[in-house]
Amino acid sequence: MTIATVTVCDAISANISHLPHGQAAGYSTGSGPDPWTAADWKAHPGAVRIDQAPVNTPLNELCDVLDVERGAATLADCAPWCEAAAANVAAGKRPGQRHPAIYMSLSMVTPVVNALIAGGISEGPGLWIARWGITADEARTVVQIAGGPFPVIGVQYRNAGLYDVSVFSRPWLDAVSGDPAVRPAGFRGEYETARMYSLAQLAAKLGTTSSALLRMTAVRYRTFGDPLAAYLNDPGTKLASTPLPKGIRFWVD
Repeated sequence: MTIATVTVCDAISANISHLPHGQAAGYSTGSGPDPWTAADWKAHPGAVRIDQAPVNTPLNELCDVLDVERGAATLADCAPWCEAAAANVAAGKRPGQRHPAIYMSLSMVTPVVNALIAGGISEGPGLWIARWGITADEARTVVQIAGGPFPVIGVQYRNAGLYDVSVFSRPWLDAVSGDPAVRPAGFRGEYETARMYSLAQLAAKLGTTSSALLRMTAVRYRTFGDPLAAYLNDPGTKLASTPLPKGIRFWVD
């Protein structure tokens, strides 16, 4: 099965009027004409929020994407930013926030991944890769077959002058955080994981806590099962950010 994709166009605030209709991405941080205004975000609900500030703050960690390039975030920011952003998604600090991803050029993919691993993150964050000069179909194929511990969730393949054009993973775009105090209306029963959420993120999505979700699951099935037990017992697992393996069953009363 291939991953569904969608075209995403990003622009600085000064050029926002030139964005075509459809899914957009913009800048929450930065300087000069770059950051979007409150009116910009209101006019583009659901736009991907990019953090390109060279100095990290708690506000930056409410964004969807960390921009790693000259004049923006650095390799040293990658692991701590992703860890904090994943925790914010799990806690529902900004409803609508997506699982953390990092934007970088193709030449920076290996340094970014190495920085994440060196920072204690062995899987989870997505990669948005700038690779201008390839076709839309080539970019789409990269996203459609993405996998592994750091899946490619977007490929920026063209500069259109006043905005850039990318192909994004539809599942990544759609998997947003909600208010953790509100359980999805009418939800009760079994939930099977698809390797999209960590335990903390899944619990928040289902309107409960990690401990309560584990308790309800254990009571219902009398066991966690080997995959979930291995996840919980692995010293490398970070409940806020390490995705649960695919196929684990949870129960919500």
